[in-house]
Amino acid sequence: MIRYLTGRVLSAAGVLAALVTLVFFATSVIGNPIELLADPEFTSGEEIERLSHQLGYDRPLVERYVDYVAGALRGDFGDSVVQPRAATDLIRERLPATLLLAAAALAIVVMLALPLAILSARSAGWLDGIVTTFSTGFASLPPFWFAIALIYIFAVTLPWLPSGGYGDVRQLALPALALAIVPLGHTALILQAALRNEFARQYVVVARAKGLREQAIAFRHVLRNAAIVFATQIGLLVIAFMNGTVLIEAVFAWPGLGQLTLESVSARDLPVVMASVIYFGVFVVVVNLAVDLSYAGLDPRVRLS
Repeated sequence: MIRYLTGRVLSAAGVLAALVTLVFFATSVIGNPIELLADPEFTSGEEIERLSHQLGYDRPLVERYVDYVAGALRGDFGDSVVQPRAATDLIRERLPATLLLAAAALAIVVMLALPLAILSARSAGWLDGIVTTFSTGFASLPPFWFAIALIYIFAVTLPWLPSGGYGDVRQLALPALALAIVPLGHTALILQAALRNEFARQYVVVARAKGLREQAIAFRHVLRNAAIVFATQIGLLVIAFMNGTVLIEAVFAWPGLGQLTLESVSARDLPVVMASVIYFGVFVVVVNLAVDLSYAGLDPRVRLS
């Protein structure tokens, strides 16, 4: 067990080190952030050189890389070149909004996909066809189009919900639903296949012969044996939601990390863009690590391997 945990943690650390290195050198190719922001018509070359020296962008690349890695280990990703604030402070202000949106979308998917998958897996008739059809349709919807359709229906035609903003449950409803709809279809189809495979196994036949109710069979036995598939899908969902927030936050003016990233790209604020990408990457690595570690608790064969 200790070897398993150590191996997964070291693997995650290696991925994070590679991510920081890739982000640093990829953005370094773009150029000096001061030169990108400065307008040559109004800013002299001497002023650009002074600011570059003040912020350390005139130092050798390897030296800046070493300092950047050392700062990243402390959680310091430098200062924004647009706002007089640390990039980490800007991200920490926006991160709770993104986590709230992702958590709401995850709750929608779990509460809807799991019952639909169980119903479909237990049925081979018209109910299975309806669930499969709707799940495939949801999985095929373009998120951007669906988000605009939600705004048109519920904020314009039927002004029941606001089309943007942050701080109210009503303002959370539309972006959470827009973020959840495509993963809802994918998750329902994946869980449906996994649960149907479990319902066809011999232990289910034996449980029914013993007189156990279908509800007890489903929740006490089938779901437990399909737990690894469910855990994997939860991890994939969380990662998909964090990545999908960039688009959804832009559509609904949701002040999260995705919106900050887009604003920083538009403003050519490279330190904040780099920090945002690394934060997203760290989140993905941590979720993958948590899913890997959950396998050891769900299936003893993982620990033995």
